[in-house]
Amino acid sequence: MTEIGKGPVETRQTSGGVTTVVALVLSLALFIGGMFLFGIAFEFPDFGALIFSSGLVAVCLGVFIPLQVLRHVDGA
Repeated sequence: MTEIGKGPVETRQTSGGVTTVVALVLSLALFIGGMFLFGIAFEFPDFGALIFSSGLVAVCLGVFIPLQVLRHVDGA
């Protein structure tokens, strides 16, 4: 039986540890760095496709880390 007025039930919530903050800073740096690579790709015609592709990979990783990896680390 449950007791009325016993108090709130504790839920499992994480409070943003150091790992989460570091991962979010890293993902933000990857995202902004990828956008920068998009911009400078057209200044180097010989390696433009490689630089643009690297920017695309960086932006994808910058989005992938908070959406997938941190969800599994935090247990959400």
